[in-house]
Amino acid sequence: MKKAVLLFLGLLFSVSLIPSPCQGQEKKEVVISKPGQIDESLKREALAAIQRSVNFFTDKQKPDGSWCQHPAITGLVCMALNNSGTKELVGIRKAAVDKGREFILKYVQPDGSIWLAGREQEYPNYTTAICLATLAILNRPEDENVMRKARKYLIGSQFTEDNKDNPTKKDDPSYGGIGYGKTGRPDLSNTQWALEALYLTEYLDKEPQAKSPEDTKKADLAWKNAIMFLSRIQNLPESNDQAWVVKDKNDPSYADGGFIYKSDESKANEKLDDKKSLRSYGSMTYAGLKSMIYAKLKKDDPRVKAAIEWASKNYTLDENPGMGPEGLYYYIQTFSKAMSLLGDDTLKTSDGKEHPWRVDTVKKLLSMQKKDGEWANEKSSRWMECIPELVTAYTLLSLEAAMGPELYIGDK
Repeated sequence: MKKAVLLFLGLLFSVSLIPSPCQGQEKKEVVISKPGQIDESLKREALAAIQRSVNFFTDKQKPDGSWCQHPAITGLVCMALNNSGTKELVGIRKAAVDKGREFILKYVQPDGSIWLAGREQEYPNYTTAICLATLAILNRPEDENVMRKARKYLIGSQFTEDNKDNPTKKDDPSYGGIGYGKTGRPDLSNTQWALEALYLTEYLDKEPQAKSPEDTKKADLAWKNAIMFLSRIQNLPESNDQAWVVKDKNDPSYADGGFIYKSDESKANEKLDDKKSLRSYGSMTYAGLKSMIYAKLKKDDPRVKAAIEWASKNYTLDENPGMGPEGLYYYIQTFSKAMSLLGDDTLKTSDGKEHPWRVDTVKKLLSMQKKDGEWANEKSSRWMECIPELVTAYTLLSLEAAMGPELYIGDK
């Protein structure tokens, strides 16, 4: 039952630890650090920063067990707290996670979704995906039926011929994607959250946990359909025949391998005031890369290689490439998860320089922490990045992915 969750954590924490040759000896020898490895000094700083953010969260939790009285934000915080593995005030941290889980379970709906049903401007798929991922990470046996129903809900929300509310043909560019709801147009942000949740709970539809061969078949098909959607929002003419793809070989964006938000929209175009074609940008490119890895595409797949090539040409933690400060922390979270899943400690940029992305990520995030332990986007409030609870959850998840085995891996 824990197989998928442990595999997920293993992928996120995929850097190999180097044992000291001095172990068991009195004589001290020089240990050569692996390129990109986080040294002891930075590790101590990061663990202290994580503890401050954990304290921030336990202080900010509402009496009902939530953060910001929203199940999705509560889910993100619970995942971040659980995976932090901090050793101070462990009982308080665990109790906060337990209360947050109870809050989430209050919003389980009869159709399997988990969200604030009945409220305006709420997003069933987005919230269900994050809550399902949270329950998978927490891994409580009593939540299995809830997770199974939430999986079926998300798979049923995918735009395919079998979508009861919005049946979709394969030639539709939305095919295989997931939107905010069963009838809302699919986009990569919602799709990547849903695919993460489906990846974490995939074991439920595999032997020996699968309830029926039909469920297994539907789950496998969902991944194939997702790959079709991902391919159609990647700027890569070789595998994407959509009209929006840049086809002018003299255009700097030609075949750049990056991703856009959805088949007819890129948030980067708003920044560039470009009406001719859709432009790739950072947060969506790493969301696409991460999703392709979840879908089991190999590193030598041309689509994965192209996304990595985009990353090598646009490496930065100072902004969300193509968007400036907008969505910066969301970007760093998708960046950290995608890079950790790739398993490399460094990223070679187009100038030939090897960047220790783990070290760079930790240093950047530590430099932006506020004195009370929280983070917030001071340059842009877009996508709710003015909310400290949301941004601090993003940041803690980013640190946990970047630190890998240098961090205590969650609670046993």
